[in-house]
Amino acid sequence: MLDFHLHVWPHERGTPTPTVELLERYCEAAASHGVHQIAITEHCHRFTRIEAEVLPHWQRPNTGPTAEATAHILEVEGGADLDAYVGALVAAKDAGLPLLIGMEVDHLPGTDAAMDAVLAEYPFDILLGSVHWLDDWLFDAYGIDAFAAVWHERNTDQVWGQYVDAVLELAHSGRVDVLAHLDVIKVAGYLPEHLAALEDRLVAGVVASGVAVEFSSAGLRKPAEAPYPSLRMLDRLVDAGVGLVTASDAHQLDQIGTGYDLLRDELDARNVTELVTFDARRRSPVNR
Repeated sequence: MLDFHLHVWPHERGTPTPTVELLERYCEAAASHGVHQIAITEHCHRFTRIEAEVLPHWQRPNTGPTAEATAHILEVEGGADLDAYVGALVAAKDAGLPLLIGMEVDHLPGTDAAMDAVLAEYPFDILLGSVHWLDDWLFDAYGIDAFAAVWHERNTDQVWGQYVDAVLELAHSGRVDVLAHLDVIKVAGYLPEHLAALEDRLVAGVVASGVAVEFSSAGLRKPAEAPYPSLRMLDRLVDAGVGLVTASDAHQLDQIGTGYDLLRDELDARNVTELVTFDARRRSPVNR
């Protein structure tokens, strides 16, 4: 098994450069759950270089409660040195640790050219693509009042439709290798009336894009209480031959590999014996 979605920092202040010792503990924790390779994939918005060169191009509202809450998130979670982060991962990989050098890259409208220019300068093995924001709404931060309130103000089918549009735009951009938590829009437990149709459109677009998809246990820790993607979508992705990785989206050591018994059982039920791995963003098959 793989765990290709791991963070070195929780969602709070503080972005110390990861040490080889810390990354060794990550690998050891993963191995205890039968995971033989990991990827460190920190959020792109946490790096000062991204803040300075990319985020100014992000087209989003700048006033109102959600805009203010987003600005606060960016301020609190920022401060990381991208050169130091990548350098630490390179050193750990060179020391023989079974890890990939990665980043979680958000869909941020207007930033494409600037984001591509920054990412091209670094030796990433894997880039995860994710959608967390719709405009200035961090929809998965359902514990923050300004963001939680929006779920009660908007039509859920329309929200899901906007989310699907954003994921497919990212999938077809060529910017990312794997789509993270494919239906994370369900994280707070709000499901649309026309769920099947929206899932079908999402899967069809993903299949056409050629990108890989993570099968993630993270939703089991959330109000959704379900893996990402849904098992219905997983069936269609497997049938279409879409490359898969497994992931926990851990933000601390004790979350690594959590929920993997369910992931194994569901992959076994679909006779999935092969996943995909990456090296310098080149994809290859690997035994599960």
